[in-house]
Amino acid sequence: MKSYHLDPAKLAEQKRNIILMYGITLIVMLAINFFLNRGRAVTTQTYLMIALIIVMFVFVGWSAIRQRVILWEQFELTVDENGIKQKQPKSAGMLLPRAELTDMKESKHGMTLYIQSQPVLGVPKLLTAADYEEIKAIVQAWLTENRQIEAEDQKAEDEDDVLPAEEADQPTPPIEPKE
Repeated sequence: MKSYHLDPAKLAEQKRNIILMYGITLIVMLAINFFLNRGRAVTTQTYLMIALIIVMFVFVGWSAIRQRVILWEQFELTVDENGIKQKQPKSAGMLLPRAELTDMKESKHGMTLYIQSQPVLGVPKLLTAADYEEIKAIVQAWLTENRQIEAEDQKAEDEDDVLPAEEADQPTPPIEPKE
């Protein structure tokens, strides 16, 4: 059993993205407020509006960063011989048994694991590159194994459905009606 955690080096990039997103939006909101109130007398209400906008964006941005840090500290992906378990804050733990895994699709954000064409679990690329590739290789091996087992089961079913030649040539006995 091996546990994987999000890459601490990628947390700094996430914080930078949050600061940029809220900072740029704050500047745009202040510019809109400036152009809407241009040519009007500056009042206490104008200063109050600007202060509220700034406080709101700082608070929301700080909350987003705090939530991201908590996610980085508490996220855990565990891979063992039974399957993959995922734990993250404010979410129920998730277990994906390896025998039920039917497909995997990769995107720019990570890979999605499927059970019977339904997306069930995501593995983010926010793990270290080596950990992500290791999990990807394990999942691909499981998929190959599961497909071989499925093909063997299908072949066995097909063989059971085929009647031996001597039984196929004999007529089926008539069914007698019940009285």
